Amino acid sequence: MYKISIPVMNANVKRADREKVLNEIRRFDTERVFLAMSCYETDENKKKQALDDLADNCAFFKSHGFEVGAWIWTFWIRAENNFRDMRTIKGKNIEGHKCPTDENFVRFACDYIRDIAKSGVDLIMFDDDFRYGFQSDAAACLCDGHIERINRITGENSSREELEKYITTGGKNKFRDAFLQVNGDAFRDFAKKVRNAVDTVDSSMRVGFCACMSSWDLDGTNAYEIATLLAGNNKPFVRLIGAPYWAALNGWGNQLQDVIELERMESVWTRQRDIEIFSEGDAYPRPRCCTPASYVEGFDTALRAAGCTDGILKYGLDYVSNADYETGYAVFHERNRRLYKDIDTYFVPKQSVGVRVYESMHKIADAVTPTAVNDCIDVENIFFSKAARTLAYSTVPTVYEGDGICGIVFDENARNLPLSALANGLIIDIAAAEILMQRGIDVGIEHIGNTITQVSEERFLHNNNHISASGSIVYDLKLKDNAEILSMTQVDGKEIPVSFRYENANGNRFLILNLNTRKGSDRLLKHYARSRQYADHVVWLSGKKLPAYCYGNPALYMQAKEKDGALAVGLWNFFADIAVNPVVELGKEYTEITFINCTGRLEQDKVFLFDIPAFGFAGFEVK
Repeated sequence: MYKISIPVMNANVKRADREKVLNEIRRFDTERVFLAMSCYETDENKKKQALDDLADNCAFFKSHGFEVGAWIWTFWIRAENNFRDMRTIKGKNIEGHKCPTDENFVRFACDYIRDIAKSGVDLIMFDDDFRYGFQSDAAACLCDGHIERINRITGENSSREELEKYITTGGKNKFRDAFLQVNGDAFRDFAKKVRNAVDTVDSSMRVGFCACMSSWDLDGTNAYEIATLLAGNNKPFVRLIGAPYWAALNGWGNQLQDVIELERMESVWTRQRDIEIFSEGDAYPRPRCCTPASYVEGFDTALRAAGCTDGILKYGLDYVSNADYETGYAVFHERNRRLYKDIDTYFVPKQSVGVRVYESMHKIADAVTPTAVNDCIDVENIFFSKAARTLAYSTVPTVYEGDGICGIVFDENARNLPLSALANGLIIDIAAAEILMQRGIDVGIEHIGNTITQVSEERFLHNNNHISASGSIVYDLKLKDNAEILSMTQVDGKEIPVSFRYENANGNRFLILNLNTRKGSDRLLKHYARSRQYADHVVWLSGKKLPAYCYGNPALYMQAKEKDGALAVGLWNFFADIAVNPVVELGKEYTEITFINCTGRLEQDKVFLFDIPAFGFAGFEVK
């Protein structure tokens, strides 16, 4: 059952008129309300007011049949205090964000959470600051408490500057391992102590947290482990990371389909566990003039179709304004109720099919730099999957488990790639190619030479088409004789391959992109010719066709799902232009079609659709 949770500001519920808040919440088919409490209060009068409001609001919403949770920041205190701040590996204080290696802070926080547990809420959830990464100018934490613990583990007396070097350069080493261990140990210890504090009030109370980008690696643990420790003997729960507002604000270069793919990726990392997972349907900073409702609905419907979460934390009410001020999110939710039902019918029971995206949850410990390709380890942004981004933009359906039609692996993910993945054929970037070469796998490259940044265009040999390549980073390569160049660029009169394909003596096939996908522009990962190249080469790589594919529409995001001979295809137009008469190429011929939220016609192995409006959805099932 797909559960909808709605957050509201605890301090503003009465001011906004609780009855109006109640009416708005009901429009979302809400089952659970989270009362957001902001930061810890060090002033006793302010704390008492926050807890009194929580108990009163909790009783009100529970009396109307809602499950109620308290939602509070984990390590953040705005007011004056004597607790130790987190500090980045470069030495900058992350002001107000306290390090859990400070035992005095941990005692303070546990006492605070114990008081929240007495309010009558059903759940307690920690907010997005249950993390070390993405807080400041660099990764964290290297406060004095961290350095002391790291040195105790390593037996050395390393300075912050020395530790930063080992964390961000070289290969696997005891200093980086110790850094990750201390990060993880401090979070694990905090979670255990919070659980013990809550148990003194109610051992059946569920406690969970909001996963963040660094929760899966840099923090030295993973979101499932922390959620399990917080849960105690109860079912764990996690809110995933990746939100619609990222696309509105271009956060970390993500478009809407990218954050959807991130959450699909995260859900696979935890799906095998007995854990409740819900997505981050955040429209921050709200109202709709900041993040459109179409972004939230596109995100919600796509993750419903994927069937990879148990629900959504849907930020439908503005945190500051009156409840009847911004009602647009509710309007669009109500309009989509029929679509939700169709998605439940045609998509949810089926299994996703497409190209397997290989993304390792843990990459930092084993990462190696400098190499011929990469000159540093970006220990934070390595979380974002450029492999998923290029396929999602290109209207190529993806999967995150199983073998897929073929595979795609970029960058450090190749270090832990199962060798069984070679059998289906792989799309790889130059960093993955270098790693596979180090693992003894022939990918058709004799030598990786100098970095080339003055790339102006990519020319495809089969049709002499030229694509702008500004901001791209390629490498001077010496290829083996039987490597087949597909596209190239010309720099200082020398022709450099940009894409090529290769089959080695073991019959392993590769489509290789000579692109630094970690540091370079996405320009050569997101264009029509690359999309067509992917679709055509899936057949060459694996001997199989994509189950569905659509050419020529930027950011037309696709999911494909199969069961018992039926194929469901969903198309979300996450672009400002209308997708004009898109044609979906199917992997085989079908004789029956049911259209979902659209019209068109089926002709053997092609579906001809009428226009899909900007941020609209079209789907169908064929048999």
